[in-house]
Amino acid sequence: MFILFKNKKINLNNHIVDRIEAGIELKGFEIKSITKANANIDQAFVIFKKDEAWIINMYVAPYSLAANVKIDPNRNRKLLLHKNEIIKLQTRIKKERLAIIPSIVYKHNDLIKVEICLCKSKNKSDKREDIKKRDAQREIRQYND
Repeated sequence: MFILFKNKKINLNNHIVDRIEAGIELKGFEIKSITKANANIDQAFVIFKKDEAWIINMYVAPYSLAANVKIDPNRNRKLLLHKNEIIKLQTRIKKERLAIIPSIVYKHNDLIKVEICLCKSKNKSDKREDIKKRDAQREIRQYND
């Protein structure tokens, strides 16, 4: 597994409940752009339309050598999941009031995969506690060095 890029804000804003691996449907030039890490999933999320999972707001920069191809860099991309996985996700989202957010895009056996997380959003007090813990760990590391 070779990590191409991450959603760095996912742990700050959300409690991660579960992680799932999914494939993603891409065009050829998008694959080349993603392997060069010219993409971003910080604002991306997953929705369901007609029993299919779609990733929204995933930015993939246009590949420089594919000049004659004009496709929207923020277009919706289909996630490749089994039907029973989609049904389980949909029922779990409705029951537990969760959101699905992509956390990591990586390369696995020459395939581009996305790790999606079932998340529950944090409130301000939870975020403040996490920041205090992070700062305390930082101070401990600085003291030990």
